[in-house]
Amino acid sequence: SPSNANELQRILSKYPERVQVLPLGMEDQSTIDALEIKIAQTCRRVDALFNVAGILGDGGMATPGPEGSVVSIDRDWLKKSLAVNIIGPVMLTKALSPLMRVSRRRARVGSMSDNRLGGWYSYRMSKSALNQATKTLGLELKRQGTWILALHSGTTDTDLSKPFQKNVQKEKLFPVEFTVNSLLDVVKSINAEHTGGFYDWAGKAIPY
Repeated sequence: SPSNANELQRILSKYPERVQVLPLGMEDQSTIDALEIKIAQTCRRVDALFNVAGILGDGGMATPGPEGSVVSIDRDWLKKSLAVNIIGPVMLTKALSPLMRVSRRRARVGSMSDNRLGGWYSYRMSKSALNQATKTLGLELKRQGTWILALHSGTTDTDLSKPFQKNVQKEKLFPVEFTVNSLLDVVKSINAEHTGGFYDWAGKAIPY
């Protein structure tokens, strides 16, 4: 929840006039619907949407994910991963897409994706599905001037990656500030021909 996100609360306290935090649950359609209504009433348009929600697991300490092998796949965890990593972001994009159409500027939608070698079945499957959804949405929403792309952030020093950072080379573990600035640079540089594509933090195209 927003109240438990310490870094988010720090940003909110630093920029109270510029930042508004609203609750959103990727498994709860009612919160997506409520967010759509709130933004329509207060902002009336969406210039940029970043779908950054994602779950991976903690290496088996409290969750079944990420799975190291096929025999470790848990049905409930797979369903939850798909709900958070693909179904929620797609439904959020659907809800807010009419507000992108009325923007005075080209709207941009980004989906964060990360991939590594071996295992992690639920995470990989859900992110692959999200990439395909991004490509398909890119073809449709391009007609209304909305550009959509999938972004590979690299391994970033966040709560998601903390259980697995011991296996990451120091120079390949990016600070949050570096990742955010790099991805924003990529988003600022895109045009209509990039929509539906998959790019890394340096702006390099990645094959689906």
